[in-house]
Amino acid sequence: MLNLPKKKYLMKANLNKIINFKNNIYYYLNNKIINIFLLDGPPFANGKIHIGHILNKTIKDSLIKFFYFKKYLFLSNLGWDCHGLPIEQLNFLNNLFFINCRKFVCNVINIQKKDFFSFNYFNNYFIYNTMQPRYESYQYKIFNYLYLNKIIKKEKLPILWCYKCCSSLSYSEILYKKINSYSFYIKIKLLNFFLIIWTTTIWSLINNQAVFFLKNQIYIIFKSKNNKLIFSNFLIYKIIKILKIKGKVCSFINGIFFLNKRYYFFLKSIFLYYNKKNIFLNNNFIEKNIGSGFIHCAPSNGLEDYEIYNKKKNINFFNKRFFIKSIKFFNNINVFYFSKIIFKILKKRKMIFLEKINHNYMFCWRHKKPIFYYLSNQIFIDLNFKFKNINIKKILLKKMKKIIYIPFFIKKILFNMINFRHNWCISRQRYWGVPIILNKNKICYYKNLIKTFGSHIIFYLEKIKKDIFDVWFDSSILFLFFKNKKIIIEGKDQIRGWYQSCIIINFLIYFNINLNIIISHGFCIDSKGEKLSKSSKNFKNLKDILKKYSNEIIKLFLLEHDYTKNIIFNILNFENTNFTYKLIRNFLKFLINNFYKFNFIKIKNLFFDFWIIKKTNNILIIINKLFLNFSFFNIIKIIKLYINFINELYIEYVKYNLYICKINSLIRNSSLFTLYFILIFLKNNLFPILSYSSNELDKFFKNSYKKIKNYNIFFSYFIKIKILLKKDIIFYKNFFLLNKIKKDFFNIFSKKIFIYNFFWNWYNNIYFFYKFKKYHFCFFSKNFKYINKYILNKNICNICYINKFHNLEEIRFYA
Repeated sequence: MLNLPKKKYLMKANLNKIINFKNNIYYYLNNKIINIFLLDGPPFANGKIHIGHILNKTIKDSLIKFFYFKKYLFLSNLGWDCHGLPIEQLNFLNNLFFINCRKFVCNVINIQKKDFFSFNYFNNYFIYNTMQPRYESYQYKIFNYLYLNKIIKKEKLPILWCYKCCSSLSYSEILYKKINSYSFYIKIKLLNFFLIIWTTTIWSLINNQAVFFLKNQIYIIFKSKNNKLIFSNFLIYKIIKILKIKGKVCSFINGIFFLNKRYYFFLKSIFLYYNKKNIFLNNNFIEKNIGSGFIHCAPSNGLEDYEIYNKKKNINFFNKRFFIKSIKFFNNINVFYFSKIIFKILKKRKMIFLEKINHNYMFCWRHKKPIFYYLSNQIFIDLNFKFKNINIKKILLKKMKKIIYIPFFIKKILFNMINFRHNWCISRQRYWGVPIILNKNKICYYKNLIKTFGSHIIFYLEKIKKDIFDVWFDSSILFLFFKNKKIIIEGKDQIRGWYQSCIIINFLIYFNINLNIIISHGFCIDSKGEKLSKSSKNFKNLKDILKKYSNEIIKLFLLEHDYTKNIIFNILNFENTNFTYKLIRNFLKFLINNFYKFNFIKIKNLFFDFWIIKKTNNILIIINKLFLNFSFFNIIKIIKLYINFINELYIEYVKYNLYICKINSLIRNSSLFTLYFILIFLKNNLFPILSYSSNELDKFFKNSYKKIKNYNIFFSYFIKIKILLKKDIIFYKNFFLLNKIKKDFFNIFSKKIFIYNFFWNWYNNIYFFYKFKKYHFCFFSKNFKYINKYILNKNICNICYINKFHNLEEIRFYA
């Protein structure tokens, strides 16, 4: 009677049922100590989830599930960033602005929460959002501490400003794009000479207050017709070409000559408003191969200009929308139109010359418009703060070196960003957010009200300006709730945002960084290499993708690729993942459907089965190392190779044992035990990646775990296997010889010869069985040398110890 497989495990997974972890996970957590905490960087609650959210949550979810197997208590949270401009721009009614914003955010959180739970993401700690009253009250407490210790200061500085947002911007809100534009060479008069000054921002000429030069550089006086021009000696040929002039060099001037010299504002004749003389200032940071040796300085529109100029009286003729103010005939003119007017006027007077350049420029990621530096009163965290004459930044950078970075190159990026950062502007000119109060008494007074009603109550009680906290300051407070070991996993765009804010705030409060590992993943991109995002409108809705592919296939697709790089999101890659998914399901189907009427007691493993188990154990060690290195895509590759290896080497051999041999025979039990071991191995290692498929196997193992109620995959571990073999060394020696013979056969026939079984008999002989074409070959271990000798001589006809069999039964009888 044939022992045919029973249909227990279907090819298609039952994805409609969501695994309920909450009821049975607490049994597992009772005897645990908190080891690691995975911090979830809060996404903005401003719309439906997209593929970037799925990538981030999938990596975190796989990591959490793996660490549970390793008996760690790996706590995680789920949170939302609820403040910021995207919500404010929804044009709610002014009277009910805060109520409408709050309703909108709560609705979005509920939608996103359902979407996340539909993907079966595991969260075992708490859910939070940054607009919770208790969270906001704790934020004020942290702010008050930093303000009293003089780490937070209010200062007037040029900051990055978007004229569309009408607010200051953080570094994370900036995009750099290569653009084709012009640099400008302008003639200004000094005594009887004309100096050639250089700039790339013609619109900022109206705010000119100085000219930079190098005091150690040699300048030339170039005579062209009746004019004497002064510019750098290093750039003589370049400037002659741009200005299209002819003449000769008259003499040379040392840069010291210009020190403390003054000149009249060169737009004085055009705009009759500025009679003061401006000054020449030495700037050692001027590059000798760029410009003309003289650089225009507008302290109101450049941070470096402001630091070198170092004067209190800075003129600024632009308002928050970057329109001209306080100038007759030019009031309320846009900065772009104004730059065209200046260019036309200077061109008529032959005072300006152009050069085409290609360079990186800053754009607002939200509006895709260019941004400028704007002189404004803002609130900053001073990163050059000294505590007891100790530079805090140096200690911070030392602490950062102890963190593990994946991939490694982000260490240098993050390190340099914080090293060259002087301050952090934490104020934004918006309404929807936590309002800033620079008064200790008022913070204490409103403390209980904020805990009850939230921070927006302050807008009703106080006449405060349109100033709120930066959203990265809001979300960085989460870091302070937990002092134990932490891991953070976010997209590479957070290197400029959340990563920095968390590290800075955590260090300033605890004087330490309670962070172990930083993992950064790439973006999902289209076939053109552009990031899939809502703003660029090149992203398909998740519901459309889920109609064709299940959420388990989407998760497998994301983990199958190297997440440290950008992942190309197209149909071809999805089809490859679908093939991988079917390969895994089909293999599991074969294993589980053949697994019945099996006795665990007193199992003796045959050598070939034992070798498969040993091989599986070796692969298990490699997979554990890869999990600890967070290399999920390599794990999937190894599992695929392992399944193909078992299919080719073992499955054909084991089919006879399962279907033909008696139910309680040694051969069948040995094969079933090996299949059982493979099944447990795959179930446990696939669970962090394919939770549905792996959890479906649990009902077939309930009888083995009767003591545990509400059995779940979390409670299943690898069984300790005792192989009843005494002569492993002899076995391996013979097996290596077997492989050598296999290679020799391969060289002769140029065909694949399949080894499918070998047995140990009473007289210490090993019977090896080969399959070639339709024939099966059998020989003894004692005849290795004799067989090898003839095979190497290619005299196959003289091999008398090899017998041909036409079916497997003859081999069994012979053996």
